[in-house]
Amino acid sequence: MAGVLEGRVAVVTGGARGLGRAIVERFTAEGARVAAWDLSAEVEEDRVDVSDPVAVEKAAAGVRERLGPVDILVNNAGVAEPCPPWEVTDESWSRIMRINVDGAFWCIRACLPDMRAAGRGKIVNVASIAALNGRPSTHPAYAASKAGLLGLTATLSFTLGADGICVNAICPGLIPTEIHESFTAEQLAVFTADVPLRPHGRAGARGVPADVAGAALYLAGPDSDYVSGVFLNVNGGARTG
Repeated sequence: MAGVLEGRVAVVTGGARGLGRAIVERFTAEGARVAAWDLSAEVEEDRVDVSDPVAVEKAAAGVRERLGPVDILVNNAGVAEPCPPWEVTDESWSRIMRINVDGAFWCIRACLPDMRAAGRGKIVNVASIAALNGRPSTHPAYAASKAGLLGLTATLSFTLGADGICVNAICPGLIPTEIHESFTAEQLAVFTADVPLRPHGRAGARGVPADVAGAALYLAGPDSDYVSGVFLNVNGGARTG
């Protein structure tokens, strides 16, 4: 049986590890031809620095030539680190904003011509519960960048609707991946202290990458063709509404 993404070309940023890798694997299993953009050496053919707009445009052209026009873009690449506001440096602030929100826009801009020409497209921005809820130890630039992604999602869902393009966001809660390696066990415990959901068959309240991959598949697939401008919470009920 054909998968729900059969024949589609998808770009997933930050696709070599963590949430991105789970999304790449799920999309591939559903028949998509996927380019996993990342800085990791694991993705030699798609090694891309999303904070460099020139590199992003070049990578989009490469995907177009190798796989075909882009139908789906998942902006998952991001960086985070625990840091109180009084310790934030100019360099740290700029790096996080440049990757997390500027990079997402560069990728959208590079893939839009394909989607507009086709009269359809799916853009999924992976934001965070940090854009909506205050959290101790959250880097201010991380929260600001993820809130920026929500603003970008809202305005583009309105602007691009006439082109048949759906733009949505996912707001994951704590789903431990490599990005959390700099966090202490105590800090991670604080993030899950107010999660009410205890999924059947799991130990504890933390999510897993497959939770986000499933949400991304829904927003990238045909079942969400009339869904746009949505902020989908995948956080065990820690944030509602």
